[in-house]
Amino acid sequence: MNSSDVLFAGNGILALSAAFELIRRSPSTRISIVGPRSRTGAGTSASGAMLNCFAEVTKYTLISEASRAKFAMCRDSLALWPTWLDRVEEAGGLPPVPTKDGTVVLENTVSGDLDSENFDAMIAAAAEFGATHEVTDPRKIAGLAPTPSARPLRALFLPDEGAVESGSFYSTLTAALVARGVAFVDGEVKALIRTADRVTGVLTADGESWSGDTVVVAAGAFTTPILDTVLDPADVQPVFAGAGISLITHRPNARPFDHVVRSVTRAGSCGLHAIPMPDGRDYVGATNLIFAEPRTRTSAGLSHFLLQCAIDQLNHSFSFAEIDEWRIGNRPVSLDTYPLLGRGPLEGLYIATGTYRDGFHNSPLIARIVADDLLGAEDRYEHPFDPTRRPIGSMSVEESVGESSYQAACTGFEASLVLPRLWRHDALPAMFIPGMARMYEDLGVRFGFSPDIVPFLVSGAFSETGSDREAYLRVKSLLQPGQAV
Repeated sequence: MNSSDVLFAGNGILALSAAFELIRRSPSTRISIVGPRSRTGAGTSASGAMLNCFAEVTKYTLISEASRAKFAMCRDSLALWPTWLDRVEEAGGLPPVPTKDGTVVLENTVSGDLDSENFDAMIAAAAEFGATHEVTDPRKIAGLAPTPSARPLRALFLPDEGAVESGSFYSTLTAALVARGVAFVDGEVKALIRTADRVTGVLTADGESWSGDTVVVAAGAFTTPILDTVLDPADVQPVFAGAGISLITHRPNARPFDHVVRSVTRAGSCGLHAIPMPDGRDYVGATNLIFAEPRTRTSAGLSHFLLQCAIDQLNHSFSFAEIDEWRIGNRPVSLDTYPLLGRGPLEGLYIATGTYRDGFHNSPLIARIVADDLLGAEDRYEHPFDPTRRPIGSMSVEESVGESSYQAACTGFEASLVLPRLWRHDALPAMFIPGMARMYEDLGVRFGFSPDIVPFLVSGAFSETGSDREAYLRVKSLLQPGQAV
């Protein structure tokens, strides 16, 4: 059995970042990273890697102690990125990683009043925390040419935010680790190895075993089946897959964007965005739909929806764009939508996942947190996201039902829903309330889930079979005590 001091189960951005910080601070540490070289369905591979903090703010961002702690992590990570990028580039020895400075956030009328509410919350947060920002005329944004019906009302420029080319950064980070003697194992982790009350290694799909004094499970949306091999289902809340589709386009004669251009974070907790790339290319993303298991193929409906949004809301020249590549990745989404970060319920087990849309952005800070914990640092970063916690509730049941129904209606409007002229638009959310209320009655909980996760739970509640139904029954069993933090 091959042995290491620290063994990472998973080879995504959190695993590599934590390994880099560990080896930087403790060069003698023996580190191995186990994960498939193909990385099919991984979140980072499909991401636009936006370094967006205030651009991600919604009206829910500051409503609870946990949500404020999560936002603090995003702000602190944004401040770390310049030094972090320099360190990785210097250690990797490859050409500089392409970046794009500045983010422009749009408010238009496509997706209902939620866009305006989140835009206002974004401006308020930027002012409260002293972030440099400027409300600007959308007509002056280079490269923006939407259809008249999707014309933006307001735009916010955030010069300190932007994007990093994820593939290039991942390659540079890999090179930096190889140069420092970190071992990479091309293999899919199928199980953890448990000896008494301690996790001592991993078993790969091809039957190879690898041991480690500490095993860090950082497998993103693929985490829960790995943990299930040694833990009871109630030990750590499940991690689901927020599947997202994106694409790389080529518009050789179009006016390029100068900055990242995106919508506010919308219903379903994702925002339309375009990231300019070299040679007349654009990264366009992204959708978000939560499933019990990771997805590895794009779907026709979501692909059509994403293209329609890009053509209508960003630039009508996307109608003529050549598509170089379709991508699909899976964001790791915990039941309460907060990270799972810290030591597990067994000795030798550490868990780092559940970062949802913030994994790449928060990777420098999470790397520090993991390294602090494993190296026994005295001055550690404080956060409330221990992986063995009960699910955190940030709303009442009534608030969750109301907001989730409202977001469902806004999703319909963005997808070109047209109501009969005699219908009241503000009555549409009421159509979704009964199903959501019945789901909560069935769960028997006294706290509300984030509107991000509610549609997935409702789907599982009313399915008769399938993985979503199995995941729902697991959630129901986990929540039988009916309590949250």
